[in-house]
Amino acid sequence: MIIETIISSINDDGKVNFAPIGIYVPDNTQKLLDVKEMEIFLYPGSKTFNNLKATKIGVVNFTDDILSFVDTALFSFILPSLPSHMVLSPRMADANMIWEFMVTFFDDSTEPARVKCKILCAKEYAGFTGFCRAHCVILEAIIAATRLQFISATRIEKSWPLWQEVVNRTGGLREFQAFSKVTDYFIQNGIVLPIN
Repeated sequence: MIIETIISSINDDGKVNFAPIGIYVPDNTQKLLDVKEMEIFLYPGSKTFNNLKATKIGVVNFTDDILSFVDTALFSFILPSLPSHMVLSPRMADANMIWEFMVTFFDDSTEPARVKCKILCAKEYAGFTGFCRAHCVILEAIIAATRLQFISATRIEKSWPLWQEVVNRTGGLREFQAFSKVTDYFIQNGIVLPIN
């Protein structure tokens, strides 16, 4: 099972990076606080790849703030942070839950690199806030935006009307802001969107 998160990591100089990363947990996972290991797949050249290869530590930040996903995925935004409990990488200040982790296996002989991690500390700060369908389609739009070199413009243009309809029907102010930023990003990258 893949869970969309934001990973915070640091380089050798202590510079922080926040990046949305899908983490792999066992398919039978029911309680995230009980998970002891996870796996991630990273592409060479990304800051998270370089940071985890160098420092071997990071923090998985679980959040339902969709604007944080947009800002970190598309604009390399540095989120407000707080010190972690057991690792040097800071955690998101507004994370609902965190996993501080250590890399136990890093195989960059394949692309993407396969990275296994041991969870050193798991903390919950805020409970479940409910599902918002707008979040799901905005996440799909963000993933498409980060893969423009692999996804055809036609595919994005065909998906756009449904994404827009779901956000308009089910989103709130932050969802509208997030979707607007994704829209602008696509337009700046030459995607012609059927905007209503």
